[in-house]
Amino acid sequence: MARHIEKRSSKCQSLESPIKFLIEEASRCIQCNEPNCISGCPYGVSIPAMLSFASTGDLERAMSLLSDPRLLDLSRSCLTERPCEKSCTLAKKGKPIPIHQIELSLLMEDKKV
Repeated sequence: MARHIEKRSSKCQSLESPIKFLIEEASRCIQCNEPNCISGCPYGVSIPAMLSFASTGDLERAMSLLSDPRLLDLSRSCLTERPCEKSCTLAKKGKPIPIHQIELSLLMEDKKV
């Protein structure tokens, strides 16, 4: 059981990630012509647009794309399978964009405001 919690914690990382990390990771998005991350997202988030806004520091506009109320349940959000990250084109190269962590960081920033 402890190993499972430790594994989940390392995947989830800190919910209070620095904005710099959020922007750097969002900047890695290659803005695919046919983004698989959108079809992989169970909430239908326009992930490339969200990452584009986040990469320029426009966190308010990035947050506006996270309108599905199911995304606001932070108590269970680290437990999801992250299908959008599995669908990310960069996952084929071994390092997908940490979409889930970026979404969590945006939601936490929104709660601070």
